[in-house]
Amino acid sequence: MKKMKLTVFLLLVGLISPTHLLAEANDETNLIKLTENEVSSIQVFRLKGTDDSRIFRMTDGYDERIIRRVINWINTSSPSEQANELEGGKVPLLLKINMINGDLITLEPAYNCKGGLIKTCTAVDGEIVLTKNKKKIRLTSLELYDWIIVGWKYEPVGPPKEELLEETLYTRYFSVIEKEFPDFIMCPRIDRIERINGDTRRHLVISSALNYAGHHAPSYDRIIFTLIDTPENGIKIIKVRKKSNVSERESQKQCRW
Repeated sequence: MKKMKLTVFLLLVGLISPTHLLAEANDETNLIKLTENEVSSIQVFRLKGTDDSRIFRMTDGYDERIIRRVINWINTSSPSEQANELEGGKVPLLLKINMINGDLITLEPAYNCKGGLIKTCTAVDGEIVLTKNKKKIRLTSLELYDWIIVGWKYEPVGPPKEELLEETLYTRYFSVIEKEFPDFIMCPRIDRIERINGDTRRHLVISSALNYAGHHAPSYDRIIFTLIDTPENGIKIIKVRKKSNVSERESQKQCRW
């Protein structure tokens, strides 16, 4: 009898052991981890008061940056200890993530509710509920919460004028080194441009970009080149530097993600 009690006790200990708890935590973590290659598009709906909606597609180069930012917020969010139940009809906004394999992930602002038959529900700042494969997890991410509530409405459609100007200048300068570095067309930037001796016709330019192939690789490579642009000599490259396997932070800064 004592042996049986001891066995039951050990089984209970095993069930609530750190290993078991770690496994549950890992299950929750795996539930929310996404990669950009899995996502087809994301769409935000306003469910009450208006039919506002916007879709962001991975096939659009500018929308892709926005989607990457949303994915990063999801992956870096932390599980909340509060209940993840939702009150029907209370949630005004819904974010749908359409996966390439046909699955659907939804994110909604989280609420805390009190009361019995008549409940009072209040939105919790910085918390959202993610549903994937009928499983729900409540997450904490102030950036993601703010974006679902209002940020998505103010995302520009296409690049701003400053980026278009940078792309135009980069295309002009890139033509000089295109044969040697044909793949470096991702997120072009004019990092610095200044007049030579104050002359408005002569400029020193430092420009950079990422390699397009890095889009499907573990990391990007980055090219930085310095040139002089004058009426008498045209474009003259004076320095080219290639940096391999740039950090995720550096690539995000390059692309303004």
